[in-house]
Amino acid sequence: MNTGTDTADPDLFSFSSADQSADDVFHVEDEEYVRDLFMNRFTMENSRFVLRSESFMLKLAYAYNKILSLSNSRTRILAHQVESTHRIVNSFRQRFLIADEVGLGKTIEAGLVIKEMIYRHNYGRILIVCPASLLYQWQNEMESKFNEKFTIMDRRLLGRACAGNGGGNPWLVHNKVICSLDFIKNRNFEEDLSRTHWDAVIFDEAHRLRRDSSAATIAYNAAEVISARTRSLILLSATPFRGKLEELYYLIALLDKNILGPFQTFYNEYCLDCSDLSALKRKLDQVVIRRTKNEVGGFTRRYARTIRFELYPDERALYDETTRYVAEEFNRALQSENRAVGFVMTVFQKLLDSSSYALRVALANRSTRLKDLLTRALGTHEQVVSFNNNFFDCETMPDADDPETEGECPVQRTIDELRLEISTLDRLVDIASKIEENKKGEKLVRLVSDLKKKGHARFLIFTQFRTTQDYLLSLLSRFDTVVFNGSMNREQKEEAIIRFRESAEILIATEAGGEGRNMQFCDVLINYDLPWSPLKIEQRIGRIHRFGQPNDVHIYNFSTRDTVAERVLEVLTEKLKLFEESIGTPDIMLGQIEDEVNLNTLFMEMASGRKKKREVETELAERIESARQSFEKLSELTVTGRMDFNYDEYYRVTLKERSFNNRRIENFISAFLGTDDFASRTLSSRGCRQGEYKVRHNPEDDWRRGTFDSEKALEDDNLEFLAFGHSVVDGIIDYCHSRDFGGETGVVFIRHSRPLRGILFNFLVKFRAVTVTHEFIPVLVVPDDPPSGRELDDLEDMLRDLDFATDCDPADFCDAINQMRRSGEACFSEARLRIKEKIERRLRSMSDNLDLQLDPELEKVRESYTRLIRELEEKLDLQESQMKWYGKDMRSAITRTRNRIMKARREMDSIIREYNDYYDAGYEVRLTGAAVLLTSGSC
Repeated sequence: MNTGTDTADPDLFSFSSADQSADDVFHVEDEEYVRDLFMNRFTMENSRFVLRSESFMLKLAYAYNKILSLSNSRTRILAHQVESTHRIVNSFRQRFLIADEVGLGKTIEAGLVIKEMIYRHNYGRILIVCPASLLYQWQNEMESKFNEKFTIMDRRLLGRACAGNGGGNPWLVHNKVICSLDFIKNRNFEEDLSRTHWDAVIFDEAHRLRRDSSAATIAYNAAEVISARTRSLILLSATPFRGKLEELYYLIALLDKNILGPFQTFYNEYCLDCSDLSALKRKLDQVVIRRTKNEVGGFTRRYARTIRFELYPDERALYDETTRYVAEEFNRALQSENRAVGFVMTVFQKLLDSSSYALRVALANRSTRLKDLLTRALGTHEQVVSFNNNFFDCETMPDADDPETEGECPVQRTIDELRLEISTLDRLVDIASKIEENKKGEKLVRLVSDLKKKGHARFLIFTQFRTTQDYLLSLLSRFDTVVFNGSMNREQKEEAIIRFRESAEILIATEAGGEGRNMQFCDVLINYDLPWSPLKIEQRIGRIHRFGQPNDVHIYNFSTRDTVAERVLEVLTEKLKLFEESIGTPDIMLGQIEDEVNLNTLFMEMASGRKKKREVETELAERIESARQSFEKLSELTVTGRMDFNYDEYYRVTLKERSFNNRRIENFISAFLGTDDFASRTLSSRGCRQGEYKVRHNPEDDWRRGTFDSEKALEDDNLEFLAFGHSVVDGIIDYCHSRDFGGETGVVFIRHSRPLRGILFNFLVKFRAVTVTHEFIPVLVVPDDPPSGRELDDLEDMLRDLDFATDCDPADFCDAINQMRRSGEACFSEARLRIKEKIERRLRSMSDNLDLQLDPELEKVRESYTRLIRELEEKLDLQESQMKWYGKDMRSAITRTRNRIMKARREMDSIIREYNDYYDAGYEVRLTGAAVLLTSGSC
């Protein structure tokens, strides 16, 4: 296998013994090894014992801290994210739909969940599936914010993985993988994916996994295969369904096919008119987390202003003449039902409202290609020319629009019609070529200059067209400007975003920049032209108006007086309230409106004079009302009860927790560097500023600046964040667990109210039930005058904090130490009894908790399968009756139904047996060290 491939994260501490149950002979891993060291090769050095103990405690910090990733992520974590992360990681099954509205940080929530599952359950195999445009963003955020490195899987890498794996399953080569939904839904991968198991899978933009009662998308089928082979599954979508409850049913079925029962029962109970949805809400509450912007709060305001202007006379002449041409061609296309021509005219109308430069390029291109067709037709003496209508190149196509209708329908023209259109196009190109002044461009330059004087530093400018983007890049050459469009590769896109964040004043983006990108560092959005899609407009705004935006957001919409663009903007503003509200129209409503009405056609009918503005508004109003009802239904079903977090108090406590945990890791590393030179070539504080370190992942690499302070890391992206997940930090912790480091024995001192002399035994216990958990359990044995049971338990709990005194020298207490060593054999036996008793107590507690977790699950499974079997039995009765009373040959159908009944019963029995097996909890025990413990009183 390729030596450069990932390896699975090792089991937390590599136990070698088999699971034990309460009835097995009690075995403690490494007990004899530690006993031999303690009795025969004892060392009085306490620093290595303390470091070794601390390394185990740090690795197991999740057991004593609600959410460890709070202090180990490079992001400002918000109250609702903490709430959802805590709920998911502490649930019986970590399979949830996070349906928060856009801008509430679903990516961060998913990252927190993944990080927690790595800490708690040693998850190693993780898959993230997202839109292709977000691959690098996911990869960068997982590494920069959570210190987790993921490999982007594409066709090239998959082929290399397959070759490096000897032709085996390429999905097993890398353990942490990100890929696009379009890539993974390839049917050629289905067999390999069906043999691939994951610890956790995330589907971003999960609403793309569409299925209803009649059909499933290829993407849904791929998700179904993956879902069946992962332990944890997180679906992310702000728009989980658009009015059709059956879409929500199938999305939830990916998480848990039993929670909503068989489809027909679900449909009869909830999809018919006047259905009571309260019971459905209770079921969805188990797996759906949804918060709205209004509920969470914390958003700055957004202010919209329309920049209206009159065209120069020559610009107006071009506009009027082109509008007449577009209207005539569009109406002719509607009459002949030629969608291809209608599509072309729609693009021309949008170009007309974008820039005269872009329009001139497109008109000239169409004229040139029509002339080529005419020349060929004259050479073959054809009177009627038939051709595909693909006259646009990537520069003159809307950058993110779906061009699927272009060229679908063949176009037929007579020779005379071709000549007439060419003449019209050449006349329009001639008018456009004579334009020397551009009012819209002048307004843009003046706006940016004025806003800069008012203190605004960065500007995000959107246009639909690459040709307009090229024009704007030239127009704004006096400013530091960068572009972002769909023709750029992933590296170029990432470089553009980084440059905009760090130095550039202006980013000119096409629609390819409107989805998923986070640009809260900018607070001015300029819509140089507007798409006829309210959802795309809201996505544009969402790039800067989202959680983490410290400033109010200013939106400027350019609108030419007496144009189609002006009328479209009025409709979007007046009817959809896109710009007037502080938060805006919910995305789910906008999406449903676009599902139900073709806005391109609607606005073109208005542009061509076939419909009046009032008719368009009336039709939209009906769709808006339908979408509003669907949105209210979704809110009724899924919105979580209002959080009881006090935001300010939460943030203060979170910062305090972070500071403590970051400081604890830093203190541990600092003490280690003063004790051992293992990491001297990869980490150093020499010559560094306060709170900073020199760090490198390999001794051959250049040194980089690093810090343990999450606040510093947030302020400076160039600093490496030294926390769990960083290879250098993890390497030191793992080294402290090894025998090469030592530290299995030593002497420690604690402050206590009365003198004590004893031996401290540190045990690591791995419990296997529903999941694998590890616990670090100190056991204190005091041979003479031992504390009472309750006092001893309290002492052992206190010893978890490892708050040892450092002002005592073991060399001054040789007699006391030797006395403890002489009683070592008896103390080892006593410690063995005490840890066994603690484990048995823990197993009883786990069993009680399992009852609380498993009973609802078992009830849900029985109810779901009982309903399914009842439905099938009713179907069987009907089939047998049809054969008996009407003589129909139903034998094959009856056999299929009986087989489905038997299969359902087998599945139910199998799941119930699997759940009951969880009660058979196993465990493994390891002794990590034993030290003489003395109190200040005994000193």
